[in-house]
Amino acid sequence: MIPFLFLLSVAIIIALTHMIAPDHWIPLVSLASKNKYSNPKKFGIASLIGGGHAAISGFLALLIVIFGLIFLKGYVNDLIDISIILLIAIGAYFIINGYSESREPNRSIENSIIAVSVFPDLAIIPIIISASQYPLVDALIIFLGFFIASVISINIMVFLSSLTIGERFSKMKPEHMDYAIGVLLFMTAIVVILFPSF
Repeated sequence: MIPFLFLLSVAIIIALTHMIAPDHWIPLVSLASKNKYSNPKKFGIASLIGGGHAAISGFLALLIVIFGLIFLKGYVNDLIDISIILLIAIGAYFIINGYSESREPNRSIENSIIAVSVFPDLAIIPIIISASQYPLVDALIIFLGFFIASVISINIMVFLSSLTIGERFSKMKPEHMDYAIGVLLFMTAIVVILFPSF
């Protein structure tokens, strides 16, 4: 059985890493600056983006778990095997996506729409599938860790945008975050393969 704390830690790290990427918070910061949003409004929207991102990602993962359990008739080991395949496939997707983003000429993060920030994070799907081996309460805690980390992370980045350090983060290339998430998913797959029962 994959350790609970391991899955919770990976879910939190994925959320933190993903929401640090400038394409998640720079569109909001630009919009807030142009429209002179108050801090409560700016951080409220940031919380909605982070929470929406996590909720949609978790809902998608839950649907996959439900359909998996229906079609696999409750064989959790098969779901774990599927989660390993998804960890590798989605990890490869993030790395390939990061590479293709890096090849786009004249790419401007500021022109991204805020809705893109709410688009589901595919990286959490295999983690939620792996968590399906636990009681519902434990799986919910793993999801809540992902949810809370997403909300906190984007709010921290929005706050840092008003400081000098925020300018450095804004110059960070989003594809670097994709590479980091891809490597994290590969490493998680390796750990699950090598130590399936811990």
